[in-house]
Amino acid sequence: MATITIKKGYLEILKTLGSADTVVENAIRKYLIDKSVERIEKSNRKIEDFERKYDCNYAEFITNISNEEGLKAVEKVSPNWEGDMTEWEYWQKELEEWKMRLEDILMKS
Repeated sequence: MATITIKKGYLEILKTLGSADTVVENAIRKYLIDKSVERIEKSNRKIEDFERKYDCNYAEFITNISNEEGLKAVEKVSPNWEGDMTEWEYWQKELEEWKMRLEDILMKS
């Protein structure tokens, strides 16, 4: 277990609310949940931008660039589609990682 430092004045107030360890644990848990939700929302916004731009989801986009006709259509939308694909893939992975982290936090309660 890690050790954290809490200002003495805060610690006195925490003691009035119950076990300082429990209060701190709950505060950290809430903070982690809030930050995880923020990261999920940010990832979703970035993904939605690409879905609007290419009028498809990531799996469909990959299918489209895998054939000549689909690739031509994608190139009409953006000649820099490869950079978009790399960033889109990043946000897809980011979304899944933060969903798993959030699930892990929620399951440990």
